[in-house]
Amino acid sequence: MRWPRRRGDATAAVLTVEAGEDAPPLGGRWPYAAGAAVIALSYAGLYVAVGVPPLMAVVGAAAVAVPNALLGRVSLSLARRWPWPERGRRGLARAAVATAGVAAAATAAWLLLTALDARFTMGAWRLAPRSIILWQSLINTLVQVGLLGAGYAWHNGRRAWQAQDRARRAEALHARAELQLLRTQLNPHFLLNTLHALLGLVRRDPSTAEAAIERLGELLRFGMSVEQRRADRVSLRDEWAFVTSYLELERLRLGDRLRLELSADPAALDVPVPPFALQPLVENAVTHAVAPRAAGGVVRVTVRREPPRLSVEVRDDGPGTSEAAILASPRMGLRLLRERLATLYAGRAHLVFDQPDEGGLRVRLDVPDDGFPEVP
Repeated sequence: MRWPRRRGDATAAVLTVEAGEDAPPLGGRWPYAAGAAVIALSYAGLYVAVGVPPLMAVVGAAAVAVPNALLGRVSLSLARRWPWPERGRRGLARAAVATAGVAAAATAAWLLLTALDARFTMGAWRLAPRSIILWQSLINTLVQVGLLGAGYAWHNGRRAWQAQDRARRAEALHARAELQLLRTQLNPHFLLNTLHALLGLVRRDPSTAEAAIERLGELLRFGMSVEQRRADRVSLRDEWAFVTSYLELERLRLGDRLRLELSADPAALDVPVPPFALQPLVENAVTHAVAPRAAGGVVRVTVRREPPRLSVEVRDDGPGTSEAAILASPRMGLRLLRERLATLYAGRAHLVFDQPDEGGLRVRLDVPDDGFPEVP
């Protein structure tokens, strides 16, 4: 498949991998409104029980419930602003202080509403007695702290659910990745071409043939090791060695038509990455930018570590392509890589395709250099 060349396209085709959207507000609108109504009805009932006329009881209950309901959304959102236990005690302390501020604001709003009620019903501004103000402050604080706790319970439960979902998806993607690896490495064309090149080398250059056979063994050994260990992460050092073996075998087949420029920051080699994360990128470059052209081409692979990120760039001087063509391709390597990154990194990884002005295709993989969280 030859993709049409597109030069001078300054717009990068960005594939940003994400796994799930942020959780919606706690429980949705109706359950939240129902909770506020329960508080209002409880207060109205208390007022009526002590002899307050029903209309005044409703107004007094609304003065309590409305500020807490409106400002309570802020308390709920604090759990997302300072997640716990991720932010530790300091984050929890900040959330508690902010919640106290929200409770104070709710009390101030209640005071204003009760004063307005006194102004309209009795013709004079009057504040509630100090004991009532202290009591209402305590109640508002308890309500807002309860909402903060509900927010933490919601968001922690949401993260736990997402972790379990990622575990299920990762298991399925792991099996698909193994199948794709076998399809790639044991593809009859790949093996036959490699073995055919080895057959010619056995008599002409035995030492080179021996080295190539070792490369093929390393390639297959890596895949078997990952499959046996069910590994979801390997060191970049192992992945780099695997990709190097793959490229050397392709160069054995393509000869001088495949020109390689490989560069890896030594500080990046110990970073954990998903197995087979680099191989689809270089395979795409060899398949579409080098193999179809009589003159061959150049494939440049550069790995840099710039904490807290690891950046991998694969660039070729071929005809280039578009994001739509990549996603429509029958080859599954890049699409599968995108899904795996989404599952493993939960939106913190990026896969970017763009076309430099000088032509070719540039693929950039950007992931956190601390790997991805273990899934329980």
